[in-house]
Amino acid sequence: MTLDYTSKNKMKISMYKYLDKFLTELPMDMNGAAKALAANYLFNVNPDAKKLPEAIAQLFHHLMAKLLYISRFTRQDIQTAVAFQCTQVQSPDEDDYQKLTRVMQYLLCMRELTIIIEPGTNAQWWIDSSYTVHPDMHSHSGIIMTLGKDVAYYTSCKQKLNTKSSTEAELVAIDDAMGQVLWTTHFLAAQGLQVPKTTTFQDNKSTILLAENGSTSSSKCTRHLNVRY
Repeated sequence: MTLDYTSKNKMKISMYKYLDKFLTELPMDMNGAAKALAANYLFNVNPDAKKLPEAIAQLFHHLMAKLLYISRFTRQDIQTAVAFQCTQVQSPDEDDYQKLTRVMQYLLCMRELTIIIEPGTNAQWWIDSSYTVHPDMHSHSGIIMTLGKDVAYYTSCKQKLNTKSSTEAELVAIDDAMGQVLWTTHFLAAQGLQVPKTTTFQDNKSTILLAENGSTSSSKCTRHLNVRY
């Protein structure tokens, strides 16, 4: 990783050398350019798709491991696609290989994108979920935090339990994030920084009411949530 402090009040974090070496090792059929990371069918799984031969399946697993490393440090823009593709590494098929190819072509086209952080003290969190997008009907959570400019924390992950509605899925995402939200607030305070306010953004009105009011906004459809949350 390269930490670049040449611009005042900014830090640029990049892995260009690692990324370039990685991209030069790609098989020929992955060459190309794609300005969009994934198509709408990213989460679709075709049960009739042909499984990859053992050698190609091992290559798939190898490339996914490197993508996971890159996505965790400087390329959070690919994290959703990588998080889903990681669930397929045990038995990848030709559809999975095409989705992986799309990610590689996106990286080839958008090589210059990286993280540029500017300081700030107001922590803002955006939390969202996609309802039942995985083949086992689990939902998917997306969580990011900004501290000043750009993203200081981010995760994109499959939820660990099934939910009965999009409202539930959003509430699970909030709960998954809340431990990190509280830890970050206490960590910043321990560094001697004054953290005036932590704001969490959520786009589901029913979820907002449940999160703010608890049982007073609950109904028969959501009362069972009190057992877990």
